[in-house]
Amino acid sequence: MFSREEKKQLNTSFFKRFKHHMSSHRITGGGGGRWEAYKTGVRGLYFRMLTTPEIGLSIDLQYKEEDIRALLFDQFEELAKLLENEWGEPPVLHRNFYLDNGLIISRIEIKLENAYFYDKKQWPVIMAWYEEKLLGLDRFWETAGDIVKALAK
Repeated sequence: MFSREEKKQLNTSFFKRFKHHMSSHRITGGGGGRWEAYKTGVRGLYFRMLTTPEIGLSIDLQYKEEDIRALLFDQFEELAKLLENEWGEPPVLHRNFYLDNGLIISRIEIKLENAYFYDKKQWPVIMAWYEEKLLGLDRFWETAGDIVKALAK
């Protein structure tokens, strides 16, 4: 088990290396230049790199208004095949996903099985997986982002 400070240092070290690892790739579908803080341009819609307890990538729809969240989730259900083509695997769609703080969101996600974020020996595999999936997500967003943005207005 790691202390809070050790986890913080490992997180900082990983994301510093990851930033360098991704520096040769340019974001085409979203705003900003940071893969770990991808800007979707849609308030309440976030792309997240999940690190604990499992390695994953998610699209989180965080809206207080349940009807808006449901409308956007329905759109992502329609776009799931396109996302699957970019990710190379089908996403798991959760209409109602409960965060640890009790908040209910909608989540579209994929996971890297049998990976542990705090094992530095696994970082090359984890970084390569994140790279592949983030590039696919960026291509997806470049294609489908305007559809979602128009719906979210």
